[in-house]
Amino acid sequence: MNTLYVHIGTSKTATTAIQSFCIYNRKLLNQKGYDYPDFPYRYKDVSERRNGHFLIAEDTSSGRTGNFWAGIDRILHLFQAYPNIILSDEAIWSAPYQNRIDMWKALRSEAKENGFQVKIIVYLRRQDTYLISGWNQMVKSGIGRGAVMAWEDYVAERADAHKLNYATHLKKLSELWGRQNLIVRRFEPKHFIGGSIHADFLDAAGLKLTNEYKFEAVVPNLRLAGNTHEIKRVLNNMPNMTATYDSFFRRALLSFTEASGSDYPNEMFSKAESKAYMDKFADENRKTAQEYFGETELFDLKWKDIPKWQKDNPHMQDDLIRFVGACCMQLLEENKKLRHELDDLKDMVRHPLRTARQKRAGAAKQQ
Repeated sequence: MNTLYVHIGTSKTATTAIQSFCIYNRKLLNQKGYDYPDFPYRYKDVSERRNGHFLIAEDTSSGRTGNFWAGIDRILHLFQAYPNIILSDEAIWSAPYQNRIDMWKALRSEAKENGFQVKIIVYLRRQDTYLISGWNQMVKSGIGRGAVMAWEDYVAERADAHKLNYATHLKKLSELWGRQNLIVRRFEPKHFIGGSIHADFLDAAGLKLTNEYKFEAVVPNLRLAGNTHEIKRVLNNMPNMTATYDSFFRRALLSFTEASGSDYPNEMFSKAESKAYMDKFADENRKTAQEYFGETELFDLKWKDIPKWQKDNPHMQDDLIRFVGACCMQLLEENKKLRHELDDLKDMVRHPLRTARQKRAGAAKQQ
């Protein structure tokens, strides 16, 4: 039977790494009877790597029109060549409930009518680290309400984070798809099959990581550490902030975030606060651990023995000096590049024939 694997997150569980890996190895996956298809639908602030976003981005109740139904028709066509299709979008887990339930029902109806099965893959992350990582990413990207919120305000607003009630959400999915069609994994390295998220995901989809698979050289996804997240959060509040300005400031901060984090290692929760926050989910996590792993604890409940971040910490002044220096260095590098481009233009105007010959010679060497 044809199988549609839907990887639904959660967020901050290496979803980008998984999606990039599938794209980079698409040809090999095809040879094994799998496809990670690209769809032409594009959505604001949504990477094209997330090929499953069309499932929740639009209304499914308006007849067979729109990207949802076009995507379903494409999947049915692809099943003729590949018995296994993989879709991935981390926003599915946390999308508004009605959007999800309407989408799941429409997808279930299509699966029944066209004779394919749906397998749901979900990774669960410890709730306190999930909250911290999500806030940090919003501040870093400058996108989302949390991007301008102080940490304490952000936590208070999400005191009852329903999407982190894992047992409740999984029960709803189980009622729709059946327990046997849920593939639940823990986002903790010690639980990864084969010791890596790539091997673990392939295993969830019925494959094994072998030497045939290749890994793309990727730029490390640095997080804001030390005091850099607070500097960026304040900048996010500035009036007239544009995407260009945001990108400039983010690059400057990321250039010294590791140094800042090394000088001032900290967590947004204190040890006691983390324990108290995790206590809110103790019952939900216990149910999930018993149902899906036959255990009593879902996560490794250990806490780093490092201080809670404080705005008046003694390292803030040094980081502000670093920030000014990083901005100046970036401007100097950009000016240097512009000067080189200007010199090239001047040379082209003064010596057009020599420039043309040099270009032809360079093109010939590349051939």
